[in-house]
Amino acid sequence: MTSGTLPAGLTLSSTGVLSGTSTAVGTFSFTVRVTDSASAVSSQTLTLTLLPSSLSFTSAIRLAHIVDGGNITTQFSIVNLESTPTSFQFKFWGDNGSPLSIPLQNGVPGDLAGTLAPGGSAWAQTTGLSAPALQGWAEIASSGRIGVLATFKAGVPGLPDSEATVTSVQSGSNIFLPFDNTQGFVTGLAVSNTNPTQSISATLTFTPQSGAPTSRTIFLPPHGHTSFALPTAYPSTGGVRGSVNLVAVSPDLAVVGLRFGPKNTFTSLGSFQ
Repeated sequence: MTSGTLPAGLTLSSTGVLSGTSTAVGTFSFTVRVTDSASAVSSQTLTLTLLPSSLSFTSAIRLAHIVDGGNITTQFSIVNLESTPTSFQFKFWGDNGSPLSIPLQNGVPGDLAGTLAPGGSAWAQTTGLSAPALQGWAEIASSGRIGVLATFKAGVPGLPDSEATVTSVQSGSNIFLPFDNTQGFVTGLAVSNTNPTQSISATLTFTPQSGAPTSRTIFLPPHGHTSFALPTAYPSTGGVRGSVNLVAVSPDLAVVGLRFGPKNTFTSLGSFQ
């Protein structure tokens, strides 16, 4: 080696063998020179990228709702936003906070992970065959910045397909979401507790366009999840538009809204913090 630096823990022998176990992560460039028996010399600069052997979920991004079955599939789109290779790993959780083995068309159930080249992307989709339907949420850890989308697709025989796409988010403690339950539309709400060790209570305050606000409290176990149609769970929201404010003591809420139409259509509703 004539210039540059090897990652800590690796060595390059005089016979050209790179060996050892790295104690560092990152991208390392170095130049090596080889000489043959006739004293001919050639040099080349090499680049070695080392990724962590395990990923931390402390600052993971979240998809507050996933579903498979009941004519619905969830498609995952993952994009590497970094200029270096980036690894990612999904963990799926069910309503009661237990690990969820959600089936995937192109992988092992519940196992979605990989490494993406700069600007690279990966795609995965659930099978749609779960009976009864599975639902929950996902957290995604990565070694760098990534973007993740979940696309819900419903295919009911005799009716046109419908899709809605939800962007991954960081969890929070004070989240607003609009709702619209007029003209035959119904707003669905999914809430996840992203804390792995503590239960959480969240206060939901519904403020209609006209009329007095009403409040309710929901409880979720560690890594728990719940989803419901607003007019069914809270009849006072039926037939009106407004907003719902979700507040928790700790910043561990992940929320997504979907508005369902009377003709098998649905769309996602963005949240605000």
